[in-house]
Amino acid sequence: MSNLNEELNSVIKISNLSKHYKLGDVSICALDNVSFSVDSGEMVFIMGPSGSGKTTLINLIGGIDHPTNGSIEIMGEDIAQYSDKELTLYRKKRLAFVFQFYSLIPTLTARENVELTLELTLRKRRNISKIAEEHLTLVGLENRMDNFPFQLSGGERQRVAIARALAKSPDILLVDEPTGQLDQKTGDSGVSLIRKIAKEKKKTVLLVTHDHELECYADRVIRLRSGQIIADEIDSLMTNNTEGLVSNGAANI
Repeated sequence: MSNLNEELNSVIKISNLSKHYKLGDVSICALDNVSFSVDSGEMVFIMGPSGSGKTTLINLIGGIDHPTNGSIEIMGEDIAQYSDKELTLYRKKRLAFVFQFYSLIPTLTARENVELTLELTLRKRRNISKIAEEHLTLVGLENRMDNFPFQLSGGERQRVAIARALAKSPDILLVDEPTGQLDQKTGDSGVSLIRKIAKEKKKTVLLVTHDHELECYADRVIRLRSGQIIADEIDSLMTNNTEGLVSNGAANI
């Protein structure tokens, strides 16, 4: 019965996933027979040194790349079997990304960056401005909506990226090295904000990071080395004190 419950709760189920790249006559193994599942509403960190397979794994789950072997079941459907057209629709409907470099359009304001994503992803395009404003307010940028990226701090640009991702109302949020361009305090606040909003909105989050100081924000930590999982653990550092940090995170970015 417990296995059945796990199947029903799993949003993501990875089975025997491998990815090999060809460099001339040499085959490089980026992921080697990886298996795990992620339940609805979990915040799971993917950690490991450079070259461990973190980004490859996120790219596969995000439908940006195709696996060599194995399956990637998202809500019961194996996206490893999807065509390119089906993957595009999957990314549009199910996923949102928060990239390390934010990927904001410099000639658009914070509001317009969020609105553009909504125009590209929502079938019903009414109330786009309202949705954008609501999500920018959610991340504490109600007074910065009409500023351009160059007028925002690194932490504020990150918050625009978070608002843009969440405005799509995705089932899964994929976050790639969110603190790579930020100082430790600002980076911590950004991750705490992601956790706070994701828990409130019941979003499933996979977050790639090499920063061990962020582990306290994870429900689980999956550790990779040389393309293999070496540990899959519930984070023992999560405490009531950390939840307090989470609730105040937005004010500190």
